[in-house]
Amino acid sequence: MRDHQLLDIAHVYMKHYITDQDIVIDMTMGNGYDTLFLAGISKFVYAFDIQEIALEHTKKRMEESGLQNYKLILANHNNVLTHVKAFKYVVYNLGYLPNGNKEITTKKNTTVKSLTKVLKHLQDNGMVFMVVYKGHNEGYEESKAIHLFLSTLDQNQYKVLKTYLPYQENRPPYLLCIYKKELTP
Repeated sequence: MRDHQLLDIAHVYMKHYITDQDIVIDMTMGNGYDTLFLAGISKFVYAFDIQEIALEHTKKRMEESGLQNYKLILANHNNVLTHVKAFKYVVYNLGYLPNGNKEITTKKNTTVKSLTKVLKHLQDNGMVFMVVYKGHNEGYEESKAIHLFLSTLDQNQYKVLKTYLPYQENRPPYLLCIYKKELTP
């Protein structure tokens, strides 16, 4: 099995839901692969990262693609509402920058705070796609904090799907899909 098989599965889910009329947020742009993928299937993508090197890699990838329906933002994803007001889909690919400094990772507190914000402002029938890496210490703690938070969500408004690889060693990553239902008056 390839290391990025779970990301392939996430992309299949995303392609099923996201349309060329949707505004999407990439909360962790990394090397720009998800940003590029999302720009190819959506109306517009806002991409966040805290590392200048991530922004540079993504900018280069996006310029080479010729796509122009994106905005790259050098900021913590916890500041999302400062930059974006309306959106239907949100993507997190947590952990650290591949081939980057493994000491710089997403953190449980800012991830849960940003998730709280996006779920509150997510359009009805929207979804959050989140790949969680619990194979390193910070990721493990982040995973626990995310699950604790998700257990508090109103089950009448949110549905959570977890896709994981149960028979893999070393605490493999997993995918969360958090769907926000339209509440009827």
